[in-house]
Amino acid sequence: MKSAVIITVYKRYKYIDEALNSVLSQTVKPDQIIIVADNPKMLNNPINATVIEADYPQLGKKIFEAVNALRDDIDIVYFLEDDDMFHENKIEYINKIFEKRRDIVTVHNSRKLIDENGNQLNYEFDKIPFEIEITKDNIVQISRENYFLLSNNSSLSIRKNILEKIKDYVAQIDISVDVVIIYFSLVFGKILHIPDKLTYFRVGSGSSTIGNTNSFDEYIERKGKVVCTFNRTVNDLLKIYFMLPDCESCKKIFKRDLLYFYIYLSAENEVFKCSYKAQLPSLSSLFFLSFKYYLDGTINVKDFYKITKGVLAQLILGKKKVSEMRSKKGY
Repeated sequence: MKSAVIITVYKRYKYIDEALNSVLSQTVKPDQIIIVADNPKMLNNPINATVIEADYPQLGKKIFEAVNALRDDIDIVYFLEDDDMFHENKIEYINKIFEKRRDIVTVHNSRKLIDENGNQLNYEFDKIPFEIEITKDNIVQISRENYFLLSNNSSLSIRKNILEKIKDYVAQIDISVDVVIIYFSLVFGKILHIPDKLTYFRVGSGSSTIGNTNSFDEYIERKGKVVCTFNRTVNDLLKIYFMLPDCESCKKIFKRDLLYFYIYLSAENEVFKCSYKAQLPSLSSLFFLSFKYYLDGTINVKDFYKITKGVLAQLILGKKKVSEMRSKKGY
C-alpha cells in the first residue's frame, strides 16, 4: 500500500526539523510528503515534498488543499502537526493493519507525551491498554470512559478514499480536524484504536494545552490561549453536529461535550479577551438543558451534578471569581 504524510505548519518552526526527520527516518518511507506551511521559506530541511503555501490559521482548509494534492496511487494518509513526531516504525506498522483489515477505515494510535524540550512526561491521555474496534454502537461508552483517547491529528491515519469523501466537511472546520475525521469515519466504517505509542505528542507548545509554566503570570497567559482555542472549538463542534449524518450516538457525545465547554467558557470569557468568542447559553438555560439531557439519557447523573454545581457556583460567587478560583487550583 502506498502512503502519504500531510504535515501542517503555522507560525511554529521551532520543532519542524524534528517532525520532518521523524518522517524521513521511517523504516518504510512514505510515497508522498505534503507540507502545508504559512511561510515555506522557513523550511530548512531540504526534502522531496509537495509544498503548499497557506498563510491562514484554518487547519481544515489546509488539509483540504493537501488532499487535493494527493497522488492518485496513494492508499493511506497520515497527518503530522509541526510540533509532533512519528515513532520510526509507525508507517510500516499501520500500513500492515490496513492491508489485513479491510473493514477498518481509520486507525488511531496511542502517543507518548513529551514536554517542549522533548522529555517524556510521566502521565498519559490514553488509558486503554489494548486494541479496540470503535463503532457507532460503542463510541458513547468509550468516549465517557476515556475522553482524550481519540484526539490528536498526529495519531490518526485514514484510507484516502474515505478522506476524499469527507474533505468538503473538513474544509469547513477551523481547528478540530481530528474530531471531524473521527466521527465521519464512523459513518463509513470502523475505527481501530491501537495501544502502540507511535506518536510523540508535545504538550504545552500549542494553544490547546498549558504544559509546564515557570510563573503564575505565564500560566495565566497560556490559559488565555486555551480559552480562546476552546471558543473556536465550540464553533467547530456545532458545525460538525449539524453536518454529521446518520450517527445519533455521535451527536449525544457532541451535546455532552458542548455542555462542558459552555459551563467552562461562561466564566472564563468574562476574564480573558479573545478575537472570537462563541455565543453561549445563559446559566439558567444551561441548567434546563442539562436537566433535559439527563432525562433523555444524553448525560448521566454525575454529569448533571457537575453542570448544576458549575451553574450554582457562578450564580453565587460570580463568573470572575470562579475563573480566579480555577486558575489558582490549576496552577
